[in-house]
Amino acid sequence: MKTSTEIPVHRLADSVFHASYGSDINLGDHSATHRVDFFAIIWFGSDSDPHYIDFKPYPVKKNTVYLLARNQVHSIPQSRPDARVIIFSKDFFDSIEEDDLRFIFVPFNNEGITITPEMEKPMTYLFDLIKLENSTNNNLHLLHIYTSAFLLQLHRLSHNSKTLTAYHDERLRKLFQLIGTHYKTQKLVDFYADKIGLTSKRLNQIMKEKIGLSISQIIYNYTLIEAKREISHRTKSMKEIAIELGFKDQSYFSRFFKKQTGITPEHFRKEIF
Repeated sequence: MKTSTEIPVHRLADSVFHASYGSDINLGDHSATHRVDFFAIIWFGSDSDPHYIDFKPYPVKKNTVYLLARNQVHSIPQSRPDARVIIFSKDFFDSIEEDDLRFIFVPFNNEGITITPEMEKPMTYLFDLIKLENSTNNNLHLLHIYTSAFLLQLHRLSHNSKTLTAYHDERLRKLFQLIGTHYKTQKLVDFYADKIGLTSKRLNQIMKEKIGLSISQIIYNYTLIEAKREISHRTKSMKEIAIELGFKDQSYFSRFFKKQTGITPEHFRKEIF
């Protein structure tokens, strides 16, 4: 679906936490494509047409959970599928104590996590507790406990995901943190290897073994996702986006974008759904 305006942003307004069924959520503009200004857990209850996370399609299957990080662009089918949804602010996310539970919100890997048949009922009970507390006393301490328990179960279930499993390696957790912070200005592998205390060759070997990607490919993934988001916002010129993402000029950025996607940034902006 084409649009001539900036993609709308869905916000939590004055609240920091909300849990409900998807059909009950009202965050302003109901456009199918939107950017989220919060973190979200989306648990689909039925099969439907694919949804899109950062412009890439993912299947909507019953008992599949997707995690959205703040600033990601999300597009849902025109007919909203059944879903249980938990959304919370950056402050709530930052106050989750366990590193592993925050790290499952992987910004460049958006594979769904399947809830197994034996875990469906316990996870339903947890969601119901979260929803009940949110709609009654709304005690943030209790919401943290319940939500952390829910995320812990997802963390266990995510062990079948190759990329998410890589986050159980302390060195790779640090690497992803570093890349997430510095990818716009630091494109060379040596910078990250030096910070972690390994050679570039060894760090790349670990990456290849764990998730089948090189460090350069991870940097490209971060850069491409951010490029798509900035282009979709329609508030900056291609030259401004290129400079902010660390490219020496617009033509170099355009070549990078076309090599990764098969189309130019200008074409992407025109055809964006």
